[in-house]
Amino acid sequence: MSDTVNDAELQEAFKLFDMDGDGMITVEELKKLVEKIGGSMTEGEARGLIHQADKDGNEGIDFSEFSKLWSAIKGEGEEELEIKKEFIKLDTDSSGFITKEEMMSIITDCDHFTGDKMEEAKKCVAELDVDQDGRVSYPEFLLVWKYKN
Repeated sequence: MSDTVNDAELQEAFKLFDMDGDGMITVEELKKLVEKIGGSMTEGEARGLIHQADKDGNEGIDFSEFSKLWSAIKGEGEEELEIKKEFIKLDTDSSGFITKEEMMSIITDCDHFTGDKMEEAKKCVAELDVDQDGRVSYPEFLLVWKYKN
């Protein structure tokens, strides 16, 4: 029941994985990304995911093969819908990104944050902002949600 992944989401996700920008995602890059967000993935798990999507057998995923890898990582059904719902709730201007300002307005409306709310908003965005561009895309949000320990 998963909806077709839109191209912008796919490109955003591909950029996160392709750390060296060579147009190819390797087992090593997959593991590094999961570690970067505070999770862990074994060599075997990474190889399994890459193998599932690697149509040409070159042990790497290029953009044409990536939608299959992204679908496997994203998953389907209730969990993915729940993650998407949470993201949409936080992305108040529907731009496809969560900004510090959006996080700030949510934290301001929340009673259990007692310290510096701007600091808290910055910290939340920093934790989720894998590529450190100052905003959080859905692929970043999903990866942190699913893999952060």
